Amino acid sequence: MSCEGLGASRPLEQPKLEFRAAIRADLGPAEEFATTNGTTRAVFPITGGVLRGEGLDGEIVSGGADWALGLPDGSYAIEARYLIRLDDGTVVSITNAGRMVPQADGSYLGRTRAEFEVPAGPHDWLGKAVFFGTAMAEPDDDDHVYIELWEAVI
Repeated sequence: MSCEGLGASRPLEQPKLEFRAAIRADLGPAEEFATTNGTTRAVFPITGGVLRGEGLDGEIVSGGADWALGLPDGSYAIEARYLIRLDDGTVVSITNAGRMVPQADGSYLGRTRAEFEVPAGPHDWLGKAVFFGTAMAEPDDDDHVYIELWEAVI
């Protein structure tokens, strides 16, 4: 079934994704507590890290956090907000929100939607683009999470 079958004048194309950057977020110890609605809140401080991509490099500024909500099925709904100082000195904000799902090997794999807030200038395109992320937390590594950002080109 496509939108054309629902009355649209033409089918929509499959999104084209282009790799833009990889992120390693460095994490501090999480603060966790059970909530009154049966979930678990885990707040992971983001203490640093790096962003590496073609023409897009920077360092994660300490002070952000990932506000993860542990769900009954063992997955986490995540929302991470942090700052990145790009190599040219520009500071940008990023929000990664999505879901992390436990794997048989003890890792977590996830999908996110990433959104940048940027000042006017050469990085305007970051604030206008639509990004999807793939995320991974490796087993026995509580200190890092890895994300790859893919732009959905329109």
